[in-house]
Amino acid sequence: MKLLMESWRKFLTEISFADISQGKKGKWIKIPVIDLKYDAEDIPNAAGEIWDLIDKAYEKEGGHVSFPSPESMPGKESDWLVIDVDDDPQPDAVRAAKTKPPGLKLTVGASDGSPQGKEAYLQKTADLLKTAGNFGEMSGAIGHIMIKYHQVPFVDNEEDVRKVLGKDIEWVGKHPDGKYPGYDGWYCRTMGKCEKKHMKILLGSPKGVKSVVP
Repeated sequence: MKLLMESWRKFLTEISFADISQGKKGKWIKIPVIDLKYDAEDIPNAAGEIWDLIDKAYEKEGGHVSFPSPESMPGKESDWLVIDVDDDPQPDAVRAAKTKPPGLKLTVGASDGSPQGKEAYLQKTADLLKTAGNFGEMSGAIGHIMIKYHQVPFVDNEEDVRKVLGKDIEWVGKHPDGKYPGYDGWYCRTMGKCEKKHMKILLGSPKGVKSVVP
């Protein structure tokens, strides 16, 4: 029985993204979490291919805190959406999320850096944030794009942000640099292994709280 289970596990970890997508182009595919177990052997598989996208996207930040190595896949995320938009069979963009009451929280996301990959990633992120029940803490380039070019909803008061996150925050309100008029839901909280303070805004429409669009 043990040998059978080991053989079955090895089979699972050898599944590549191309095996799962079956050559489908331009379509987001939800990858079963069981197919994202990384095998330390040098065998191309879906977990390693998707992790490569994440690692490249977060290279300047020293890697993603929740996914420091291929072995960290699939993490605590419940939903892994992946798409192939070019001629080769490798994945070009990924958007992951985890089930977190009151809804589905968008977490890690990345693209291969190509124009097609970036566009697919950004559009999917916007579509998800405009879907009831989905939300994400954002800032930086992705927050800028979601606010300026996609006008996604956001949570505009401290009480509801605290309720959704279940974490301690330092409420800011309006952006301190005067950016994004109307999007007055900024806050700071400590994140990551070094516990640095990051300024974020809660975008999307979590269940049970009011979201607005300026």
